[in-house]
Amino acid sequence: MGTGKHLPRLKRNEGIEKFIEALEQNGGVIIEDFTDATIVDKANIEVRPWIEEQRNLQGVKVGALGGKTRTVTRLIMRSPTIREKFYGDRLYQALCEHFLTLRTTTWYGDKAQTNTSHPLLSIAIAFDIPPGTPAQGLHRDDKNHHARHVEASHYSPNRDMLLGLFVPGCNTFQANGATRVVPGSHLWGDEKPSFGADGVQGVVDAELKKGEAFVMLGSLYHGGGAYEKPLTNNEEGESRTVYAMFSCTGVYRQEEISFLSYPVEEVRTYSKVVQERLGWKQSEPNLGWVDLRSPEFLLYK
Repeated sequence: MGTGKHLPRLKRNEGIEKFIEALEQNGGVIIEDFTDATIVDKANIEVRPWIEEQRNLQGVKVGALGGKTRTVTRLIMRSPTIREKFYGDRLYQALCEHFLTLRTTTWYGDKAQTNTSHPLLSIAIAFDIPPGTPAQGLHRDDKNHHARHVEASHYSPNRDMLLGLFVPGCNTFQANGATRVVPGSHLWGDEKPSFGADGVQGVVDAELKKGEAFVMLGSLYHGGGAYEKPLTNNEEGESRTVYAMFSCTGVYRQEEISFLSYPVEEVRTYSKVVQERLGWKQSEPNLGWVDLRSPEFLLYK
């Protein structure tokens, strides 16, 4: 199942249309100038205590996660930098609007009504992966939403319900398990995929420098690479940290239950775009209300 596709690398000044084109054609794109190393370092400092809290635990095993992988959930609350600088990034949010927003026109009597449903945050989580972690099986993250796919030769609107953002906390290489992706696989159907006899046909490594980011559609086959052995003499302190955020179409259930994960007192301090992505704004016409009102009024009580 070769694709002949590649993983483009773009800079912000090339314009959003280039990013849209790259995602439609390949399923993923690397933003070379997503942020700078000092901001990533700040995020690392904010998240590190939560990672250290798990260091003496066995790690969390959920689905495809390895047993040694340490995770930090409720990431939007635990790192203001990740919340506002990474998840709230204007380019990423614009791409979410393009790929995930739904607009439908229906009839109410003899009047046409057009309603809009904006994206929601599905999950924000940190992965801290130590040496000795095997590669994940290649998979699609929209499996959580029971997504179905029809093979296509070109991309069509609203084909996807998820858009992911991966920001590394360190440089990631093939040797420390950089994410493996299969460009073009977002256009495949639901038949069993073939990656050749050696399992690497069409697979490329999304190697990222600190400050870069990887954006991908939820239908793209991908998986964490093998981090077989330490790259330094400090095996105990060595790891690969990645911050992963996924947005979903606003009519789907979120992977992380935001209303239980983030207290209203916290949400009041967030930027408007993050508040709305957490579900504090009604999806037109009538999803997500409180007392028949869009819920943001509760943020100002």
